Amino acid sequence: MRCEDRRETERELLAISTPCWRIFSIALVWAILILTVPESALGGKIKPAKPKTVQFKLPIWVGGPSEGAEGSLSAADLKVTVGKSPVAVSALKGPESPALLFVAFDTVGDIANINEARNTVVEEVNALSSQFWAGLISAQEQMQVLQEPTADRSLLQQKIEELTQIGKAGLLESIQPIADLATSVLLNSEVRVAVILITDSDIGNYRADYLNPPVNASDSRDLSRRFAGRALQEKISRMAGLMAHTQVPVFIVHIDPGLDPLNRSYHNGLKQLAEGTGGQCLLSKTSGDIPLNIHEAFQWAKTFYLAEFSVESAKTGYLRIQTAPLVAAAGNALVPRLIHPVRLFIP
Repeated sequence: MRCEDRRETERELLAISTPCWRIFSIALVWAILILTVPESALGGKIKPAKPKTVQFKLPIWVGGPSEGAEGSLSAADLKVTVGKSPVAVSALKGPESPALLFVAFDTVGDIANINEARNTVVEEVNALSSQFWAGLISAQEQMQVLQEPTADRSLLQQKIEELTQIGKAGLLESIQPIADLATSVLLNSEVRVAVILITDSDIGNYRADYLNPPVNASDSRDLSRRFAGRALQEKISRMAGLMAHTQVPVFIVHIDPGLDPLNRSYHNGLKQLAEGTGGQCLLSKTSGDIPLNIHEAFQWAKTFYLAEFSVESAKTGYLRIQTAPLVAAAGNALVPRLIHPVRLFIP
């Protein structure tokens, strides 16, 4: 074939293939758009998400330990509302039922306060009745289980006495893993579970820098000067959302709280984290408050009911919880005040 004939043939093929390629390209683009555009934009209906059933275990107190509230609750006498829908309580375990306490230590400061706290914890553990088992956790910098739950009080005392107090504060890094561990045990067992965390942490003694130093020390107009504690506030805000997933009450006893503004903001954050689980944050203003606060934390951890129920929801997010006893406790004309977490998280 001559060169002129070959070139002529190539031009004819190109003239034929170019329109075909353009048509194919347009068809391909439309196919991609149809596959990627939401069905609702094309006039179709989105299928609603299928409702899922989630099991929950909610700690409930009949008044606080200091109120001396007496009486008893039963599943039939308890009304629980999640969001706007009432739910049926399938089971209710009382304070006399078996329970597991995780005791965690984050103590690196004054040895006198630490010894006072340890001695008090040992006394409280030895005073536990036979239905309580206790485990020991180190919360310094990272979580470490030092003693699995046991009924052997002398073994637990030995482990507490062997605790070290070298290193940095670790509560903010370890409280979430501890709560997750305790919640996992709760959901996979038939016992009540609570966490008591003893700390002397100072916000300036963490490896992470929560003091929010000025970004530009030579600039008096540096905005970081005006928002002291911003890094801490952001950390607490993130943690509060995660702690809402916890179904185990966490009680924090601070044995040596700092009095400066940033540490006070830190204590408010700890209170927010604890109360989000149904727990408490107890601050020891003096060394004499240490045994009293630890005793109160143990009282809270021993005296709660555990209500079991399921929630059916197609959505993920937070729902508010409301409870009410249907009748007054025996021998008490007043309907008791119930204390519990105010919301739960639907995963």
